Amino acid sequence: MKNKDEALSKWKKIKKEIVKELRPTTEEETQLLSFADNILAKLNNVLLNAGINAKAELHGSVAHGTWISGQQDIDVFIVIEEYRKNDQLFTTLKTIKKGVDWSFTEAYAQHPYLKTEINGYNLDVVPCFRIKEGGDIHSATDRTPLHTNWLYGKIEDLQDEVRLLKKFLITLGIYGAEIKVGGLSGYLCELLVIYYGSFWKLVDEASEWGKKKVISFNDKDVDDFNDPLIVIDPVDTNRNVASALKKDSYSLFIAAAQNFRVNPSKIFFEEKAVEVQREVIIDILKKRPTDILFIVVEERVADVADVLWGQLHKSHQALEQQFNENDFKVLRSTTWSNEETRHIFIYELESAKIPEAMKHMGPPAYLEKNVEEFIKAYEANPRTIAGPDLIGDRWYVLIKRDYTDIKSFTGKLLHDGGRSIGTSRKISVRILQHHRTLLNEEIEEYLLDGFDVFLYDWLEGRPLWIE
Repeated sequence: MKNKDEALSKWKKIKKEIVKELRPTTEEETQLLSFADNILAKLNNVLLNAGINAKAELHGSVAHGTWISGQQDIDVFIVIEEYRKNDQLFTTLKTIKKGVDWSFTEAYAQHPYLKTEINGYNLDVVPCFRIKEGGDIHSATDRTPLHTNWLYGKIEDLQDEVRLLKKFLITLGIYGAEIKVGGLSGYLCELLVIYYGSFWKLVDEASEWGKKKVISFNDKDVDDFNDPLIVIDPVDTNRNVASALKKDSYSLFIAAAQNFRVNPSKIFFEEKAVEVQREVIIDILKKRPTDILFIVVEERVADVADVLWGQLHKSHQALEQQFNENDFKVLRSTTWSNEETRHIFIYELESAKIPEAMKHMGPPAYLEKNVEEFIKAYEANPRTIAGPDLIGDRWYVLIKRDYTDIKSFTGKLLHDGGRSIGTSRKISVRILQHHRTLLNEEIEEYLLDGFDVFLYDWLEGRPLWIE
């Protein structure tokens, strides 16, 4: 196909320049690996002196050689050689904290680990158990050393292709399997590139993926998985590596691949630096024919990001469900957080105000008991405007709403922090401690610290390749 050949030719011309920017320099790589070696030596010395049968090992993108220039993240795994009980994970981390003079933050998602920053590098220290392929898994990260072993010999000539995929996804905002993103993990990127052989071939194939895509390195039966993208873990055939990928992220990746295959461009590898004036955002909000509700929650949190985002998503969805069920139609919504002190739920509504009167349908005429209960409930109800009466074979009433504007209705929902409607317990506590409900340009004072750029981009609401 001529157009496809032309696109491939264009890609070959710009690829080298992009790869040069993504590939770490020799000096950068030497410094990082030297730092990592020193960290491993110190940790292994602590383990040896404490008599713990474990080994500190380098895993993740640095170990695989697929990290992008400028990345400062190092994943060190403390691999415990013999499993006795899960408490070993905690006691091993306790020993590490006592044995070094680094200032750690203890983090717990599905698994305990330590976080710190040393000399500009972000260091995660993660305990796990040594397992054999096909053996029993005792903790969420036990597979990681097996992943590194499986990739060895398969990824060496494809590392730049992985970097291209990672940067492509970063620009789209769908790199990472954490709850906040719901995208593609680094390990998933590596598997996809190995499977297809190059970034271009992956994009070419992904352009034609359908509602569901299955990729396997063996003959594993995939009937147990209902995710849009299924990539069977080659070291654990009971696991879908792409299980964290949200449907909209999957669809965005396909859409971007389709556009890129036709018109390869550097814009897919360039994170745009947007400078937004507060006045511009306020003007957009004032002229917008919809209404945008902001619920600002302010309270310092101690939870690891993945836990926090799980709480935020649960609370966000609980509120949206209530809005829709009570006829405040939500057109779209999102959540922003600085992951420390401020979290903002955002709902774009058809209107912040709805009519005072509504029709409420009751039971069919033939359900005698239900009809009696319906009539009894509404015949003397002070909110009843007309009825109860019949339309066709259904009873109905016209009634007055209790709430006709979104801010007062939100206040009712959040009187207990939202616990009665299903918000996260911790978020409900923070709501009770401090929250504000704002409409449209009332958000002005919060347009800072990155939220301004986030909101402007969300208001624009279009993929990067649509000018």
